[in-house]
Amino acid sequence: MLFLLMQIVNQIKNHKYYPLLQRGREVVMMEKTFEHGVLKAGFSGAVAIGWLVFLILFLAFYSEGYQLHQKIAITLLSVLIMVVLLGGLWAYWSLSMMSKKDWEVFKVKGFKWRIIASIIYGFALLIFLIYGFWYLWTDFGFWQYLAIILVVLLVSGGLMGGLWATWGAKNKEEMEKCGEEFGKRMEKGFKESFEKKEEK
Repeated sequence: MLFLLMQIVNQIKNHKYYPLLQRGREVVMMEKTFEHGVLKAGFSGAVAIGWLVFLILFLAFYSEGYQLHQKIAITLLSVLIMVVLLGGLWAYWSLSMMSKKDWEVFKVKGFKWRIIASIIYGFALLIFLIYGFWYLWTDFGFWQYLAIILVVLLVSGGLMGGLWATWGAKNKEEMEKCGEEFGKRMEKGFKESFEKKEEK
């Protein structure tokens, strides 16, 4: 019985119309993915507005019992939650949109570990700043806190720039080609999704 089923499956795969069926299935799945992307865009906008409303209300009405360094820590914590929520949502969707050809970029030497290192550094930096403002830097003034944030941003920009600059220059043509193809496909998909919604 199992042998018979395998024979049937092989015959279907070898049929001349099978590639067309596969292509049709891929197109349908791609359309659904783009529709999900449109929904995610609306959800992301709602979450961003909700975050701003929370931040304004907290700072205006509910932060009297907190010192300045604690207010900064809470603000950074809310940013971290936003990054985890929306970053994870869009990262998963973007990865699901990538074709086999797009995945080839991860085989370029140095790309994968740089991506991982950048993500880990970003999360570690936010967590360190939250801890620092809440527990360590408790006796500074506004300008000193501003100086800490600016120095951290400048140092981080220098580190990330150094991490990616030489690699980017070395693989510029390949990355531009991959980015252009992915961008065109995304633009086309979103455009078609919006047009279909307008027709409905």
